[in-house]
Amino acid sequence: MPSRRPILRYLILAFLLVITVVYEGAYWRTLLRLNHFDFQTVAMRMASNEIDVKNSTRNIGLRTGDRLLAVNGVPYRGEATLYSAYNHARIGLPIVLTVESSGTARTVALPVKLAQTSILDEVSIALLEFVLPALCLLLGFWVVMVRPHDFLAWLLLLLMMSIPQLFENYRVQGWPAGWRDAAMLYHSGFGYMFTISMFFFGRYFPEPFPPERIWDKLWRIMQWVLVLPYAVFVACVIAISIGDLDHYQAVAPLDRHLSGTFGSVAPFVLVSTFFAAIFMKYSMSRSVDAKRRLRILYWGATIAWTPGLVIASYAAFLGQKNMDRVVPEWAVLIGFSLLIVFPLTLAYVIVVQKAMDVRVVLRQGLQYTFATSGVRVIQMIAVIVLIIAAVGFLGNPGHSRTLKIAAMLIGIAIMASIGKLSHGLRVRIDKRFFREAYNAEQVLTELSEQVRSMVEPKTLLQTVASRIAETLHVPRIAVLLGNEIYRPAYALGEGDVSSVEFARTTGTVKVLQREKAPAMVYPKDRDSWIYRESDVSEKERNDLSRLESELLLPLAVRDKLLGFISLGAKRSEEPYTGTDVRLLKSLAAQTGLALENADLMRTVAEEVAQRERLNREVEIAREVQERLFPQTLPPIAGLDYVGHCRPALGVGGDYYDFLALPQGHLGVAIGDVSGKGIAAALMMASLQASLRGEATRGPENLAVAISNINRLVYEASSANRYATFFYGQYDPATRKFDYVNAGHNPPMIFHCSDQNAKVTRLEVGGTVVGLLESFAYEQGSVSLQPGDTLVAFTDGISEAMNSADEEWGEERMIAAVQQCDGMDANQLMQQIFLGADKFVAGAKQHDDMTVVILKVL
Repeated sequence: MPSRRPILRYLILAFLLVITVVYEGAYWRTLLRLNHFDFQTVAMRMASNEIDVKNSTRNIGLRTGDRLLAVNGVPYRGEATLYSAYNHARIGLPIVLTVESSGTARTVALPVKLAQTSILDEVSIALLEFVLPALCLLLGFWVVMVRPHDFLAWLLLLLMMSIPQLFENYRVQGWPAGWRDAAMLYHSGFGYMFTISMFFFGRYFPEPFPPERIWDKLWRIMQWVLVLPYAVFVACVIAISIGDLDHYQAVAPLDRHLSGTFGSVAPFVLVSTFFAAIFMKYSMSRSVDAKRRLRILYWGATIAWTPGLVIASYAAFLGQKNMDRVVPEWAVLIGFSLLIVFPLTLAYVIVVQKAMDVRVVLRQGLQYTFATSGVRVIQMIAVIVLIIAAVGFLGNPGHSRTLKIAAMLIGIAIMASIGKLSHGLRVRIDKRFFREAYNAEQVLTELSEQVRSMVEPKTLLQTVASRIAETLHVPRIAVLLGNEIYRPAYALGEGDVSSVEFARTTGTVKVLQREKAPAMVYPKDRDSWIYRESDVSEKERNDLSRLESELLLPLAVRDKLLGFISLGAKRSEEPYTGTDVRLLKSLAAQTGLALENADLMRTVAEEVAQRERLNREVEIAREVQERLFPQTLPPIAGLDYVGHCRPALGVGGDYYDFLALPQGHLGVAIGDVSGKGIAAALMMASLQASLRGEATRGPENLAVAISNINRLVYEASSANRYATFFYGQYDPATRKFDYVNAGHNPPMIFHCSDQNAKVTRLEVGGTVVGLLESFAYEQGSVSLQPGDTLVAFTDGISEAMNSADEEWGEERMIAAVQQCDGMDANQLMQQIFLGADKFVAGAKQHDDMTVVILKVL
């Protein structure tokens, strides 16, 4: 049963999205405005009016121990007083500070000028203030949108929302009252939650430590001994940060109680546990897939975080908050720009490596755009990093002119190499997304055509499995067939799966029979049907795991499940696309028809070999023919229909069929195969297989479909064999009836609602099928009205003869139909047979008699 919609979770997600968009929008607006000003900054100690001279702008006349009394004449009550002045600054109007030094008040003027930003400043703001937050927030909100029930998805969102707050500093304090308190709660709350979310993310992603193992116990202990006290510490710091905006004196006692090294050491320890957890999971994991995911995540996180952590640790050791005072600005920019690698690595591990079973259904064009855009982004980042390094190197006065010229030449060569490499990557992407996709579709389409003519099951299964493996690069394939129990009939790949079996009563078989469509297998997704369906047992899940199933393709004919094909993961580990599934579904349908046809042919051959007498051959063929006629009639809204064939001998050459098509449409076929007996029955089986093979594709152009059937029947039969054939498709929604008449007696439509009792003959089409190798047929179309009746028949009806060699004829048949007003389809059919029998008066008939009736209610 489908799971309930997580309405509450989506409401929470929507709330978080709204406050994030509001905060980030206001923050970026403030950032862009203040970026145009150049004024000296003053750093304040938390919960105090004491100036942090070490982290303030130098050479503005501040001394150690100075206290800030007022800003522009406004008494200092907290950081909001200072930063409101920054936010309302105007060029040419200095910000005047009233400072107390050694008990004496004095003023310090901070001039406000137009900023002269360098390329390093612009790049730094773009990468750390815009690109990084956008990547993090998009990834976090998207994953929760796809998997709202997953705790890990929400943990990822918390981590992604906290990363931007590491750099979004000193902007919200100057916002209007009320707004700045809410903004500071958002900023400091998510900012301080970064280290805690890193701890839990390392513990649970991509999967938690095995329960009751020593590492699981160790992380549980740290959760209570380290994380819980730090969470309490963080709650206090958040309260101090909000109180320090307007009432620093009120929170000063709490700040004095929190002084110490715990607040500085704990964050580094918690972040370190993330890397330790990933490394330990990698060491313990035995799965190749899991090791690959963890290796990518570990090295991506290491590359992203190590430079920034080293720079931040070095600055903290020297007691500096402004890192560009102790490390060159270009080095700070490069070090922290690498943080972009972290959300990109997580996105790659989640989407491509399927760490969280996020089922992405992207159209191929969107995938291509995403891939090519990714190459351009990587190229742009590489060029920016190269330019930053070059500016930093060339701006160093200690390097000689010769060394700078050599560095410029090397930089030009590297830039040319980057362009050449990017071009090569784009060429490979073009081949991957277009040429290989075209080849896969072409190969699978051709294979669908080939399997129709295969009558040896082993050869059929080998061909299908090997071609799928070669085309889609699937190393593990198993074909399971059976009646009451489905067992592997053919398998590719390593491992013994001979003991795997699925009974007809198992949940997996029931799902395939009910859905009549390919089923994706997600063993790690608790919302997947293998866990949601109550009939699916643990043994079935284990058997699917042994098969390494990722996609199950049912081999079904009508309502009978002959078996199914299990496909493992692709070597590329990419998920099966919509195009893949569509082609494989068509191939599975053709394979099922070929298996049934092979089974019927094998049955005929075995029975004929065992029975030497002609009357037994006729009996066998009659049984086979009976199987080919419809056994049940699929219900069609607003339509009463029936069909019946009465062979002249034990085995006839007449054929009729009803096909349940997608969207509630009905396929109607009637034909007359030349000849009689076994040969006619075999050609009839070939005609039916060809028709059903075409019909499963749901063709809209019936003329092309009949042309294909003509070619297949021509190739499968001898030169003197052919068949008259009529095929139409009825749409109950519009009552439109499309058809092609291939040399058959034209069916008649009796417009009973018309007072003139008008009769329409369906003649559009072409010649018989199987006589010519190719022929271009035409398609006809009529609209049926309520009360209309379609009567299709073979010449055994219209040419029924009495003892005087007189034919019943179509005119007598028309008169018989027109006398049956008010009868249902079955009664009308019986009256037609009764009228023909009454006319022939017991004379022996030498041709089969078949009638198909469609009556619009």
